[in-house]
Amino acid sequence: EGEKKISVTDMLVKLVALVLADHPWLNSSLLEESVVFHQDINIGLAVALEEGLIVPVVKNADQKTLQKIATETRDLIARAREGTLVSADVKGGTFTISNLGPYGIEAFTAIINPPEVGILAVGATTNEVVALGEDVFGVQPVMRVTLSADHRVVDGAVAARFMEDLKTRLEDPPDML
Repeated sequence: EGEKKISVTDMLVKLVALVLADHPWLNSSLLEESVVFHQDINIGLAVALEEGLIVPVVKNADQKTLQKIATETRDLIARAREGTLVSADVKGGTFTISNLGPYGIEAFTAIINPPEVGILAVGATTNEVVALGEDVFGVQPVMRVTLSADHRVVDGAVAARFMEDLKTRLEDPPDML
């Protein structure tokens, strides 16, 4: 079987999982009055269907190769659209990514998928004029991501550090293959 094409979503699943490993508060759940920190990093992918949203889960995403994630996400999304997901496919998520980029949406706010405490909204990548230095400008791709966090568990400073680390990884991704 040949190499599968790697999508932006696949890269985000891997990068978010790697960053979550350093930010346990965002990989937790609020259950009744206590916070449960998850050992596994299981990334849910919001998939829009005619009948509503479904969130299949890439389990242990931090431990998988980018190629393995690409194969799994393709399978999960296809089965979500075919209506053939099983219960195990949608259980155990610890953090969700919602990517409306393919629909041309540049920025939006995603709603948290309880009992998770965070969800990342990913917008379309667009070419924009940016400052490259003093009086130097160029066109570069820009992607807007928005974190929604449950402030009963995660305060703004914790969320900001997560976003700062994610931005660093997105701008200079490690060798993920």
